[in-house]
Amino acid sequence: MDQDLRIYAEGLAFSNGIYDLRTLENLITNYRKILDRLVAVQLGKKQVSPDLRSQLNYDVQINPGSIELLINFALEHKECIAAFAADGGSALSQVVVSLLRDAVALREKASECIEKGLPVNINISNSFNIGSQITNTNVSYDDNTGTILINDPKILWAAQVTRSPVNGLLSQVDGDSVEYIDFNNGADEYRLTPDQRNIIGKQKEELPTTLNIIGRLDMIAFSTHKGSIISDGERFSVTWDEQIRQKMQKLADIEGVVFKVRPVVDHKRLDNETIGFHVLDCGNPQQSLNV
Repeated sequence: MDQDLRIYAEGLAFSNGIYDLRTLENLITNYRKILDRLVAVQLGKKQVSPDLRSQLNYDVQINPGSIELLINFALEHKECIAAFAADGGSALSQVVVSLLRDAVALREKASECIEKGLPVNINISNSFNIGSQITNTNVSYDDNTGTILINDPKILWAAQVTRSPVNGLLSQVDGDSVEYIDFNNGADEYRLTPDQRNIIGKQKEELPTTLNIIGRLDMIAFSTHKGSIISDGERFSVTWDEQIRQKMQKLADIEGVVFKVRPVVDHKRLDNETIGFHVLDCGNPQQSLNV
């Protein structure tokens, strides 16, 4: 295998050497995002810094009549990623395929827990190590404790940072237009199939904690009970129930409104970060003072 990594997609979207442009754009964009983010994770970074981006590029060849991308890692300033530069990009390509497999496996285990109504508990057995190697048992489930076990914290990072591009790829893998996508480094191969589409989507939970946010209701869609609150220069996504819709309508685009909210989290993101708020009540203190 002359190249570091081979990414192959098969389906009707690529028949007869004529490509569906939207599908092609989706795949190539998300390929690049996955590669960037998994390399960053292996180097101990949760984001692709400008410095890393300037050192990492990909030489890509497309085989005629297919959507088979042959990729070589173009590594500049190799001293910064010396552990993976000695053999060109062979070691790095192995890391990419293995981390991607483990990231999706972790998300699959979490989705199974969520579907069963179980909490997502993740235990990490080892500390972070840039040079750690990947085995075939990196993600497992302990039935006795109801815990997902992973042997490297990079797996959790990989699952979190590749969530969006992996979802983007799986949204195209419908069994027809795109039957499957293979990631192959010569020694190892990983395949994305329609069976993994269950990890797409959200599993929202409204937390019992109550907060007050002072701000202005903006970007409103009253028919779907969705909008945004702008507070102290930040924008927060919000939802509300039908019973307070008229109240929300009266206070739209007014500064200084007090919104009583509860945080909303998405368990499929595998973190505890708030993705938005659910509004329980709202009021305008200025109106009370003027009465």
